[in-house]
Amino acid sequence: MPTRTLADVLQSEDKSLRKLVSLLADLSMQIVAEIPRALGTTEGTNIYGDRQTELDVWSNELLTKKLVKSGLVSQVASEEMDEPLEGSHGEYSVVLDPLDGSSNIKTDNLVGTIVGIFHDEKLPAKGRNLLCSLYFLYGPYIQGTLATREGVFLSVAAGKGAGSERFLTSGEPHRLPEKGSVYGIGGLREKWTPQVREFADRLEKRKLKLRYGGSFVGDYNQVLYNGGFFSYPALLDAPNGKYRLQFESNPIGFITEKAGGRASTGMQNVLDLEPTDIAQRVPTYLGNRDLVSEFEDLVKGASQRIVQG
Repeated sequence: MPTRTLADVLQSEDKSLRKLVSLLADLSMQIVAEIPRALGTTEGTNIYGDRQTELDVWSNELLTKKLVKSGLVSQVASEEMDEPLEGSHGEYSVVLDPLDGSSNIKTDNLVGTIVGIFHDEKLPAKGRNLLCSLYFLYGPYIQGTLATREGVFLSVAAGKGAGSERFLTSGEPHRLPEKGSVYGIGGLREKWTPQVREFADRLEKRKLKLRYGGSFVGDYNQVLYNGGFFSYPALLDAPNGKYRLQFESNPIGFITEKAGGRASTGMQNVLDLEPTDIAQRVPTYLGNRDLVSEFEDLVKGASQRIVQG
């Protein structure tokens, strides 16, 4: 089969969306080039209290400023900012995790960029209304994962072109394997709820392999390729978990659903959750439909027992 590019995959989309994805692809390459030059830290923290690395700050400024100046984007929101930035015109709203897993930089482990794109939506917006989402994974090679309403397309930055022309793909939509083989669960085990503990035991008894490195896109990417279950769950001392609905859970949830999987809060589909504010956190469970549904049954069963007293 002839090799195609992400630009080819997007040919049926509006020209403005093609330009936006191509711009994001270019910016991802600039972030990769900057990583070896920006290994220090600043004294700043983002709105969630997480310490910002220099590259967090730099990546956020690069992405947000270029997007606003592109003329394509009316609003851009990032987990590194208190409020969305407004563009003078543009038909898209963009949500960003500019550098997911940035604590991995000094140890040379996986990091990435997560993006969600809405059309004519004010932020915060419901995940169900996403037009497309993507992430770039900066590992031994640079991977671009794009989900449109047509499916999920995996690509590698191995071409000679610029922007989305650089990312080569088979052009065939990717689906989660029917039988999952890996799992990862965030948070300290001692802080897991009884339902998370029980489900982890079930997965281990089924011989699923543990894969967890502290980078959402890096860990999730293993599930996307191999099938399985990934979560940052509700914790005993953090019932809303860690991931931000707008910047992490919705974009990756959209990719999961388009690959034939399921994205859940434990009680409902992540994409159907009504957002309350831009900084909202939500427990997030992703992967093969049967595994996520089985976990939901555990959570709902526990909730019913509490109600019945």
